[in-house]
Amino acid sequence: MNFAKPFQIGGFQSDLLDVFRWLAAFLVVAEHLRSLMFADFGAGGTHAPLTKAFYFFTGFGHCAVMIFFVMSGFLVGGKVLDRMARNQFDWAKYGVDRVSRLYAVYVLALVLGVALDYSGHRWFNQFGLYDNTFRAPIGAINQNISSNLTVTIFGINLAMCQTIFGPVFGSNGPLWSLANEFWYYLAGPLLFMVIFAGRLSLRAAGVIGLVGIFFFLPSRILIYGGVWLLGAALYFINTRRLVPLWFSAILFAVCFCASRLDWLANKCMADFLMAITFALVINSSTGTNRRLPGHRQSRVAAGFSYSVYLCHLPFLIFVISAIFQSGLIGFRPQPTLKLMTWFGLILLLAYSWCFLISLATESQTPHIRDWLKQRLIRTPCQLPIRIQEEGATRL
Repeated sequence: MNFAKPFQIGGFQSDLLDVFRWLAAFLVVAEHLRSLMFADFGAGGTHAPLTKAFYFFTGFGHCAVMIFFVMSGFLVGGKVLDRMARNQFDWAKYGVDRVSRLYAVYVLALVLGVALDYSGHRWFNQFGLYDNTFRAPIGAINQNISSNLTVTIFGINLAMCQTIFGPVFGSNGPLWSLANEFWYYLAGPLLFMVIFAGRLSLRAAGVIGLVGIFFFLPSRILIYGGVWLLGAALYFINTRRLVPLWFSAILFAVCFCASRLDWLANKCMADFLMAITFALVINSSTGTNRRLPGHRQSRVAAGFSYSVYLCHLPFLIFVISAIFQSGLIGFRPQPTLKLMTWFGLILLLAYSWCFLISLATESQTPHIRDWLKQRLIRTPCQLPIRIQEEGATRL
């Protein structure tokens, strides 16, 4: 088998990835807002069909994170494999690319998060959302926010060690997955070195690095690294479709709903089945340059999805706490048509907030990357890692 062809993403595949990028971020935001704003589904009596549909479609947040992991593996891991195959992988450039992408938004998200959490705890904590004294569990808040606003926890999160050495910072629960991503970005290329590097010294360095990461990371992060690697593995088959798109889409929809409804007792197995079928969807979209309707709008929405993911929850908790305290909405009521309108308005407000943040952060990533490369990369750091044909064939 020949993997010498460049890693290319066609127009249709690119459009599909854009749709899933903004849709996955939207599903996370919608679940968090519903969890904060309304009572849990089991807390009420009989629900109307529209209400049942609302709870169902605002419960895919965890599933959406698995989608993010697969796409990250495909886009980041696939590019690493491509550069290694063409003997163009450079650790220094790769490090700058990843750090600039992650931290361009991350630092400001942490700073704005502490400002919102501190203000909310001081002025809008009548119902105890910030100190974990509310009456019933809230899925979007599973910790004492006020006790997680320390300098130590801030430093742990800044070093991408949340859930390893400490909790996420403040109210920003989604940061757990960012730590996963960071360590996958490091472990992935090391694993590829071990498998594909032509020189024994490079393979040995990769083994040493992987052993260190294996003993450093908790098992839950290591296990879901397999989801990231599923996306990276698409590099080897991205030039040919395994199954038709309609077939992979049906499989993915079934597994997506199965994970949402807990049809499988083993949650991890459900996540992996969903990831595999989503990887098939990505693969099935290769080989054509036809464009999806609304692809320009999808590109815009996907362009600030990272800012949405990192910045929405502290803002939502602050706004919801203020609204509850003002008496405009009772504390976590049952959904009604009028309250659905409130839901939409708050969702729009959160997206406006995240878009403004993205203008100063995510949209500036290319400039930040270029600035860092000019100042940090003085000499070539390219490693001669050529994917050997016989090694690739065995895969």
